[in-house]
Amino acid sequence: MTPDSGSGKDKNNNHNKHQNRKVAAIISDYDGTLAPTSAIRSGGSKNRIPELLEKLLFKISEQIPVCILSSKDYLFLHDKVPFANIISCILGIETVVVNRHSLSSSSVGKNLLSRHLLVKDSDSLGANDHILNNLARDVASHFPEIDIGRKFTLDGFLAGVTFDWRNQKDDWTKYSALVPNHVRKLLFSSSSFSSSYPPPTLNLQVYASHPFVDVYAVECDKGMGFDCIVKVLSYHSTMGSILYLGDSENDNPAFGKAGISVGVISDIRLDSSHLKSEYLIKYDKLADLFELLSSSNFVFSDKVASMAKREMFL
Repeated sequence: MTPDSGSGKDKNNNHNKHQNRKVAAIISDYDGTLAPTSAIRSGGSKNRIPELLEKLLFKISEQIPVCILSSKDYLFLHDKVPFANIISCILGIETVVVNRHSLSSSSVGKNLLSRHLLVKDSDSLGANDHILNNLARDVASHFPEIDIGRKFTLDGFLAGVTFDWRNQKDDWTKYSALVPNHVRKLLFSSSSFSSSYPPPTLNLQVYASHPFVDVYAVECDKGMGFDCIVKVLSYHSTMGSILYLGDSENDNPAFGKAGISVGVISDIRLDSSHLKSEYLIKYDKLADLFELLSSSNFVFSDKVASMAKREMFL
């Protein structure tokens, strides 16, 4: 039986309907949710989940599936989420099922059980590969001080680019106007990078308060990635509600499909009012939420719900 994701016309927003419901699986964003926003970089050693939280997720994953749904690519994620056996990458463009007991930094691709692409073939990814590369080079020349993250599928196609200025610390507001406007101008200029006007299927995502902008090679969102994960999970005949956790507007499509949705606030500079989750929790309380959920035999009880009341933050 397919897990009850909670999607459909009959879904209502009454918190009480979630209390005392069994959680059959957890799907979570990575950047800003399991690893705090201030810790994520394109490279380096600070882009990890804190040790205590990782141990808790390992413990939970031995009892129910813990899956990742991220804008990051598999190369970035594979050794950072060893508790997850389903990793949906690049906003759902590529979903990978892995043998989590053999994950290591030296085994990229060797532990794969299956791989699912959002598009039917790779032609649409390849068609925009050079446009994304040219876009990244142009933005790098205009804003050399910001980070640029390229996101590749396992077969080597450039499927997304992130322009990230969180390393500018207190200057987020300045770049929040400059960078998205520059990217828009390039993408919708008839003389930019392609003979097509505008470039076909490119997916631009901007955020109200998060310090980055994303461009993807094809139309995608986390609702599509969520659906792919649920389809894979159905092979396990799990029953109950799916708990989804995220921290930004790009999580809203998945929040809308989840049986129980929890927004995570990892930085005071981020505006949580844009999150369409039914619950909110501060990042430093996330481990406590997982501990309580685990000790409650994965029943989303009144006590668990009380830790993440949305009205406490609005």
